[in-house]
Formats: sequence, C-alpha cells, structure tokens
Amino acid sequence: MTAPEPIADPRADGSWRAAIEHAAGCPACRTPGAVCSEGERLLHAHEEATRQARAGGPG
Repeated sequence: MTAPEPIADPRADGSWRAAIEHAAGCPACRTPGAVCSEGERLLHAHEEATRQARAGGPG
C-alpha cells in the first residue's frame, strides 16, 4: 500500500493550516464527541480546496 501523493496547492495548504490552528486552540475540537461548527466549516473548506486542487480546477 502506498501513501497518496500530497497535494501541493497553496489553497489546500492554507485551509489545512487554518483548520489545524483553530482545532489546537478550541476546547470543543479537542474534546472527543463534541461538535464545533467553526471547526466543521474549516474542515469542509479544506476538503473542497483539496478536491479542486486534485481536479485542477479554479479556486
């Protein structure tokens, strides 16, 4: 099994950094089973940026 090829796209990298930085300082994000709407929004933004980068589409 090989690791997936990393996506080198500034939008995906920036959105990942925003999600991780938020999660690091958010008590809800660090609590198993808790829900954080901001964390979810940031994670979905990262997923969308990654999909666009893989598809080669515009941001």
